[in-house]
Amino acid sequence: MVNVLLVVVVILLLVTLTLLLRGERRFSPLEYFARGKEVGFNLSESRAILTMSRLAGVPDPTAALWSIRELDASIKAFSKKFRAEGKERDRATLGFMEKLYEFRKRLEFEQPKYRSGIASSRFIRANQRIRVLVEGVGVYSSTVIDSNERYLVVSYPVGGRIPAGFQWKGSRVSVYFWRQEDAGYVFDTYVLEDLRIRDIPVLQLGHSESLMRTQKRKSLRVRSRMPAYLYLLKRLEGAYEKPERVPGLKCVVQDVSEDGTSILIGGKAKVGLLVKAQFFIGDDQIVVSGTVRGAEYDAGKNQSLLHVEIMLPSPRMRNMIRSHVYNVGPGDMARPEPELDGRPFSV
Repeated sequence: MVNVLLVVVVILLLVTLTLLLRGERRFSPLEYFARGKEVGFNLSESRAILTMSRLAGVPDPTAALWSIRELDASIKAFSKKFRAEGKERDRATLGFMEKLYEFRKRLEFEQPKYRSGIASSRFIRANQRIRVLVEGVGVYSSTVIDSNERYLVVSYPVGGRIPAGFQWKGSRVSVYFWRQEDAGYVFDTYVLEDLRIRDIPVLQLGHSESLMRTQKRKSLRVRSRMPAYLYLLKRLEGAYEKPERVPGLKCVVQDVSEDGTSILIGGKAKVGLLVKAQFFIGDDQIVVSGTVRGAEYDAGKNQSLLHVEIMLPSPRMRNMIRSHVYNVGPGDMARPEPELDGRPFSV
């Protein structure tokens, strides 16, 4: 009985001490350093984050290991400090910033919007891009125009040649799409109608209550319209981050992340090409190389949107990309309206 009372007294003392240390702050120092150890920071790193949060003017620095806003302020302050000291390329600095960005990504994907998915095609919104697969025929690109309780209205699929005598109406198809800030989905359905609305050819696809959630998003992307140069590579190994000294094919980077990028070019391009993209975000020169995993061709504009899976960037390049993805870098500079090159890119 005495031992039980002693344990209760000790617990009450710890609770009281924690509340006294917390004061008006959201978390006490005990909670803060325990959290730091839990998420992978050692004592000196946790202390450095706390100090930098104070210097950044964060109202409650102890919240930096829980709140994205407070953590972003601390990361931005660290970036400015290391640049001012000329230490942004030091191995220790790169390793510490890598840990900060990994934790920042973890906090991002712990938000409810990344955890909850959809189970019905009725939640698909207009302008959603989709891929329509017809077994034995091919894969085609389309866009959702409208959705009602009975069916999805989608633009006429475009892509490879459709066999003579093929009819969309009544065909069984598989629909693939990527839901923004969520994951990829696939479902099977039937084409209910092949018709024209206001003289525009469309298809009506039956709804499905059996969506399969596939690959979840593993990284965030920064949307943009950045002028860039694109180069064809024979292999990815070697100087895949070394800047080229001569201009390449003019293109536009639509978005970029630590593991992929979307690039708009003039003309056609094949899946499987090895490419290097070179562009600036603010004062940072970004150079990434990778493999074209998808290509969406717009015949009317004679343009292709390339989806490139990039090689794992070096820690320095990855940290630069992340600083702009999370908007904790020096900021984008005003640049001229990007142009597409008139040279063909068919290979």
